[in-house]
Amino acid sequence: MKINVDASLTSSGNAGIGGVFRDCEGRFILAFGKKMVHWDIAQLELGAILSVKEYVKRWMRDYKGVIVESDNINVITYIQNSLKQNKGLMDFSSVRDSLFVNDFNKTIFLHAYRKCNKVANLCATLALENNFYFDSFSFGDIHPLMANLIKEECHSFDVCN
Repeated sequence: MKINVDASLTSSGNAGIGGVFRDCEGRFILAFGKKMVHWDIAQLELGAILSVKEYVKRWMRDYKGVIVESDNINVITYIQNSLKQNKGLMDFSSVRDSLFVNDFNKTIFLHAYRKCNKVANLCATLALENNFYFDSFSFGDIHPLMANLIKEECHSFDVCN
């Protein structure tokens, strides 16, 4: 499974975090967005990654591994370094909530170039207005721009990796 996350922040402090889950073939599983108020984009990006655990379903734990991508290289580097220091076990003493990494056999955190993170970016941008959750059963309710981006990114899945 591959999960892309992103965050959006306006100058007034309105913020949104969002993400998209895909299977190993690049097919859509779910998308989410959460409206927030914040002032620090790095904290929002980390918050987007931490929020993934709220959307992981029991059946998803059957996947052998998960790739989590963000376009914030600093947050990804921070998580990667924390994993190295703790020999692959996620232990954030400075963050009250732990990540979902121990739910999967293998979890990899990667930096994604912005051009490969368009759907997650749109999720975060749409979350500036309202919270949302879409899964494959509610695909018909997805914003048309998001539906088109999901289809476009699915076809370019190999190009971005």
